[in-house]
Amino acid sequence: MSTIEEILMLKGPDVIVTSPDTTVREAAALMAQANVGSVIVKNGNDVLGIFTERDGLQRVVARGKDTMTTRLDEVMSSPVRSCALNDDVSQVATLLTA
Repeated sequence: MSTIEEILMLKGPDVIVTSPDTTVREAAALMAQANVGSVIVKNGNDVLGIFTERDGLQRVVARGKDTMTTRLDEVMSSPVRSCALNDDVSQVATLLTA
């Protein structure tokens, strides 16, 4: 069985973090530069949400929102579910699917 920590060691520890007032356009540029599909939205130490490529398509593009003015706090997924490093990947996948 694989753990979350084993997956993260393969993927790498870097996580892109930005603030809730970041625009969708700015977030897309950060994601493209880092070659990732999401950014974590934080205010100080508090995780407020996550903005994913899917959020961009469904909550921004499909609704005709302006990427230059729409802020992440308007379209991010929240709350964020988390897990521990020693959690089993298959158990976490089951929780996320549910």
